[in-house]
Amino acid sequence: MNMVLQIVVNTPPWVWVLLAFLLFLGIRALQPSTAPLWRIAILPTVFCVWGVSGLFSLHKPTPERVVPWLVAIAVGVGIGMAISRLQPVRADKTRRLVRVPGGPLTLVLILGIFATKYVFGVLHGMSPALFAEPRYWLTEIALSGTLTGMFVGRFMGLWRQYQAAPHEDLSAVA
Repeated sequence: MNMVLQIVVNTPPWVWVLLAFLLFLGIRALQPSTAPLWRIAILPTVFCVWGVSGLFSLHKPTPERVVPWLVAIAVGVGIGMAISRLQPVRADKTRRLVRVPGGPLTLVLILGIFATKYVFGVLHGMSPALFAEPRYWLTEIALSGTLTGMFVGRFMGLWRQYQAAPHEDLSAVA
């Protein structure tokens, strides 16, 4: 059995269920949607918690590892906020709803985060000694932090746009 097939076969089933769910969310985000702000905050929160959990469970939370992750988060937040400016929103401030245009960004970010977590999870499982070398753990931390930060930054940008947008009734918009 070749190595790729072994990796796929030995991946726990819950990982494939998670991938299917994330794909569902990403594909759904291709279409415009109206949702409460709290619902839009769920995915960035989940990915941020997943990133912190990975940082603390897979790495020693030393300053040399936490600082690059925080820098990567900050870079990602900046990118996410810049990208959010390209997505005009409509706001229903009475119902606290926001209408966002559809697009591939959420799907791309979801797939990027999943792929990063999956590949580095496989590497941790197969060759944990690799992560004694800074190039491996730093790459993992930088990718994870940047992608997570992009999600958080996008939400922050949407929040700012919501605050600045004029109120309109979105109850009839599906």
